[in-house]
Amino acid sequence: MEQNNTLPEWNDKFSVNVDVIDEDHQAFFRLAALMQDVVSSPSNEQTYLIETAINILEEYIEGHFLREQLAMAKIDYPQLAEHISAHDAFDDRVTLLIKEYRTNHDLTTILALARLVADWLTQHIQGVDLQYKGLLTNENVDNRALVYLAAGLDPVFAP
Repeated sequence: MEQNNTLPEWNDKFSVNVDVIDEDHQAFFRLAALMQDVVSSPSNEQTYLIETAINILEEYIEGHFLREQLAMAKIDYPQLAEHISAHDAFDDRVTLLIKEYRTNHDLTTILALARLVADWLTQHIQGVDLQYKGLLTNENVDNRALVYLAAGLDPVFAP
């Protein structure tokens, strides 16, 4: 039996109507696709490209989750604790797969990571993130680059 390796992709039904959050979510889908593409196209740069994708994924997880959580805290979102728990559980799963890859350099681990990112994000957006649709807005979500958020820079000093 042939296995379907097609990853879920972003589509408008995932929109939470907050531009920067939608852009972050789209980037996660693109990263998952990139990891799958790199594995399926061996080259001399494959290890470098995989490590780069992993590093970007780690930064996106930290920055995007922080962006959502700060916005939810700002509006006293009632499901904030549950949302943080879901983010933490995903981060733990990603961290385990990254550690496994860095130990054994098995490319199937990167395929599993790509699948986890795309599948989890699909389920998370549809089951959890869409609950804050209409509560979080372009006006109450920090739209600065993720690096500013992750660095904890004050919005006054980081445009």
